[in-house]
Amino acid sequence: MFGLRKTWIDPGPGIAMVQIHYTWTRPEAEPEWADAEEAVLVPQAGAPGLRTAVIEVPRFVDDATAYSLHHVFFVVGVNDDTSSPVFTEDIVAREITYVDETGRYTAVGVVWSAVEASPELSVPNYTNAAMDGLPFESADAGTAPGHGSIFEFVHAQPLPHVFRGMVWGLRGSQIRYGHHLVRQGLPEPAENSESWDDNGGSGWTVDL
Repeated sequence: MFGLRKTWIDPGPGIAMVQIHYTWTRPEAEPEWADAEEAVLVPQAGAPGLRTAVIEVPRFVDDATAYSLHHVFFVVGVNDDTSSPVFTEDIVAREITYVDETGRYTAVGVVWSAVEASPELSVPNYTNAAMDGLPFESADAGTAPGHGSIFEFVHAQPLPHVFRGMVWGLRGSQIRYGHHLVRQGLPEPAENSESWDDNGGSGWTVDL
């Protein structure tokens, strides 16, 4: 799963609550609302009328990285209730690579979020990248790499070491990302280390 922020702007006063119902399907399939997820959008301080919620959506649907996200807003007003039309958006993925020319790192993670209008609205997500040539990869792509001793497996591979991880988001959106660089399992534990490469604080961006 990964976190995705959805927003709503009140069209006027008198709105008590806004709730989002959402579900996902294969591309172009009709949604089934019986098992839909739901969340309440929270008013944002300093932005009158803006409400947001972070929803959790899958990275894969039927083993595919691209699928349709369907959602509808239910609006509770002081005098009446209403709902929005159903919105359908495409979720797509893009591969991010990190090339370790010297074989320094035993694992690499990708930290990423959609570029939002305001930085504080960004939702951080994590992908554990897989290295080309390794006979295994992480069973959970959304968690940080483990600190087990994989030094010998990594350093048995020819240079350069290429790590590949996926980022997800709405089609047409922009993703900002950085790298989590892990050096673990070395014969001298004092040489183990973790660091972050975020391009001097600005990260890198990719369009989906």
